[in-house]
Amino acid sequence: MRTLFATLIVVVTGLLTGFFASVSDAEESIKSLTIDQAVDIALMENRDLRAARIQVEEARGRLVQAGVFPNPALESDFIFDSLFANEGERAFSAGISQPLPLSGRIGAQKRVVRVDIKRTFADLADLERGLVRDVRRVFTELLAINEQIKLQDTLISLNNELVGAIKAGIKEGLASEKDLNAVSIALQQARQEKEVLIAQRKSKILELNKLLGKPSTFSLLPQGSFEYEAPKDLTGYSVETAFAQRPDLRFEELNIELARADLGLARALRFEDIIAGIFYERDRGVLDIPEGEIPNTDQFLGFRLTIPLPFFDRKQGLIAEARARERRAEESVEALKLEIGQEVNDALNRVTTLSALLETYQSGILKTAEDNVKLVEGGYKQGLVGIAEVIQSRQQFATLTSSYINTVRDYQIALNDLQIATGNYPSTITFNANNTK
Repeated sequence: MRTLFATLIVVVTGLLTGFFASVSDAEESIKSLTIDQAVDIALMENRDLRAARIQVEEARGRLVQAGVFPNPALESDFIFDSLFANEGERAFSAGISQPLPLSGRIGAQKRVVRVDIKRTFADLADLERGLVRDVRRVFTELLAINEQIKLQDTLISLNNELVGAIKAGIKEGLASEKDLNAVSIALQQARQEKEVLIAQRKSKILELNKLLGKPSTFSLLPQGSFEYEAPKDLTGYSVETAFAQRPDLRFEELNIELARADLGLARALRFEDIIAGIFYERDRGVLDIPEGEIPNTDQFLGFRLTIPLPFFDRKQGLIAEARARERRAEESVEALKLEIGQEVNDALNRVTTLSALLETYQSGILKTAEDNVKLVEGGYKQGLVGIAEVIQSRQQFATLTSSYINTVRDYQIALNDLQIATGNYPSTITFNANNTK
């Protein structure tokens, strides 16, 4: 009996330990993150970005291969007459030949791959630019949803208090069921709106987890101020700055350089490799003379040179293709410059417009709406106004506050878009000469 009891104690103790450990792990798994911390995590742990970075090693492998000298070839022949006259005549030759790329093909190949490595880095930088944009946008939307939930919590609290006051007033004959029903409906609407917002928050957290390279079970708590701050000097956010810093523009410009490198390679390929070789030959023959047969053996050492003549295939198609690709790349650069100008001006317009709109909120309209709610509620308690005016004033305050939250969200997203459009964002990529090594 004691053994059974002791066993039960051990089992229960183990279960409780596991339970509290799981609770502790669940609490520790909730990570508080600022928007900058979220961006840093995404740049290090985003799965798509980590996979894309391997392309650099692939390109460097191609650079190694492009500079490899062609292999020599070993040649051998053996001739005998055993199946025919069978006189013992035979010949043997062996040699080695080496292709010689005298046209500069290897150097041209390496130039092509070096440009391709630069393009790979530019493409990675643009992937990071898009990732930073998406993380900031989702994080900002998540902060806005939290603010909207706080607003609904305030409305729920106020309506709960009002429901309690009306119930007490009904008992004293100072309020009606109609008033209670009206407030109850407003309370239910606030609760339903909160549930919708909670569902939206869960979706945003899942979306952010994917961007951060975290599993869906990862719990995070976004931290940060959600107040409007007037933009500082915006002169640095110009189209010229974007032209100098945008990695996607650099990528398109490198396409021009790549096409030119391909053109140089095509011209080098017009002249195929010269093949030089050395060979040894031993020839054993049999001479017929009246007295019989005399074997005769000769040995030779020779040199061989093979020079392909570019009479027909002069890589005309490759050269024409490279020239056309260069023109296409030049047009793509100009098209992207127009797009960048539109992006910068659109983001700048949204920032200035929303900033002016938010200034009106800070001029006192929110405070006025809040004070109006207090005045109407005071009037209701004194019997000067009806419950409909109380609900209307609260709804007006909630609508105005919700609009303010959404405007702050849109302003922060617009400011982020302006920074991204002009190439002002954190990145792990630096462009220098080492990119091609």
